[in-house]
Amino acid sequence: MNLIERAVAAGDNWNIFKITTPSDSTDVPALVDQVISIILMIAGALAVIYLIYSGILYITAAGNPDAAKKGQQGIINAVIGIVIIILAYVILKAVVSTVSGIK
Repeated sequence: MNLIERAVAAGDNWNIFKITTPSDSTDVPALVDQVISIILMIAGALAVIYLIYSGILYITAAGNPDAAKKGQQGIINAVIGIVIIILAYVILKAVVSTVSGIK
């Protein structure tokens, strides 16, 4: 079995967001989980982009203390944002699993 045949056989395993349509599931906690998970993924991607931008800004400061400070503060803010996003995701999963188990 070559690589292309394996990829075709994988089928739906490529769906990283695991989104279902409302007709598949009418479970409100699952829907809220999906929507907030997507929002957190987008926020995480933006935080990583901001981290890269701030790192480039810090590296290219070329001895300018104001630019270096701006880059350094951006790196700190991006890391704090990434930590907050990860914690929000963990809390979301805990709450959804608790609410789903109460039914």
